[in-house]
Amino acid sequence: MTRSQSNVGGHPAGTSAPGPPAGSFTLLGIVLLALNLRAAIAGLAPLLPDVRLELGLGSGTAGLLTTLPVLCFGLISPVAALLGRGIGVQRSLLVAMLGIVAGSLVRTAPGIWWLVAGTVLIGAGITVGNVLVPSAVKQHFPRRQGAVTAATTAALTGGAALAAAVTAPLAHTGLGWRGALLVVGAPAAVAAAVWLPQLRRRHVVPALRVGGTAVLRSPVTWALAAFMGAQSLTYYAALAWLPTMLRDGGVSAADAGWALALFNLLGIATAVLTPALATRLRDQRGLGLLVCVTWAVCLLGLLAAPAWYPVWATVGGLAQGAGIGLALTLLVLRARTPESARDLSGTVQSVGYLLGATGPVLVGLLRDGSGGWVLPLTALCVAVAVMAVAALAAGRDRQV
Repeated sequence: MTRSQSNVGGHPAGTSAPGPPAGSFTLLGIVLLALNLRAAIAGLAPLLPDVRLELGLGSGTAGLLTTLPVLCFGLISPVAALLGRGIGVQRSLLVAMLGIVAGSLVRTAPGIWWLVAGTVLIGAGITVGNVLVPSAVKQHFPRRQGAVTAATTAALTGGAALAAAVTAPLAHTGLGWRGALLVVGAPAAVAAAVWLPQLRRRHVVPALRVGGTAVLRSPVTWALAAFMGAQSLTYYAALAWLPTMLRDGGVSAADAGWALALFNLLGIATAVLTPALATRLRDQRGLGLLVCVTWAVCLLGLLAAPAWYPVWATVGGLAQGAGIGLALTLLVLRARTPESARDLSGTVQSVGYLLGATGPVLVGLLRDGSGGWVLPLTALCVAVAVMAVAALAAGRDRQV
């Protein structure tokens, strides 16, 4: 069913007319929620050397701390959708922020197991937010989905970049790594406070609920899951291994770190622009293919001309921001109701992030097995080809 066929009178088929338009305070709440959906994870990475030194952690355990949240995204996403169905999206998003606050407190307690437990709590809270923010956007801003999705995606990527930039300097001001992690976890408490009034807001209940098993039966769901999975796998592999790849090629540690920062920061621009563009198009297949071509240019460039790594880091940054921006926008556009957005998001993100978690491991194994970077980069090119096929299916103008 196309979007034009499923909309009559300006609101989704099978729903009652929307209530009063959501105001700027609701928009602020959603943006603050999104701001916390990567910050607590990104803030840990620059502090890993300090954490390892104090706790005596090996490389494997340290790597687990960065992989656990992505595994949570995959394993807990279906549970997040059920939570939203059971207690409502508004209450669930409040629980998500409180989970991040609790995890931020727990992981600063002495001992490795508290650090692991807090990381899991944070991962669970972020997962609930990942799954249910698209549903909240669909519910509160049905006529401004593109603009609001752009704002939330920018907040998500911007929050991660800001946290990664400030935690190490904060730790060296005397706060230590524990104090720095508490600082980056504090905005979740602010988001919870701003979101709290939403629990008193009356929400219109759709006359026809579309979700649950209907989402699982739709080929659109699995096309989106394949696109999200291939995008996540490529992104997390590049995030984990780009500095090592460059250093193996003779690039200094400082320049390799700068390239990774460029890769992350440039993604903010395309993460903002892509949702706004996608919602203006009836069919997003061309946009999806453009994302895949940009990824391919980055990977093939690293293979053919690694000395030009600043160019490829720039191109890759633009690709990854556009990829996640398009994936999150399609979750909203392909759903007819907030209910289907909730269940679609849970399924797609579960599959997508489980595939994404394999990226760093796969690239590491291929690199160790082959002794170089040709085979890992070729494997990532195959993932981009899968992404392109999925984009052709997910980008068609039809809905769950």
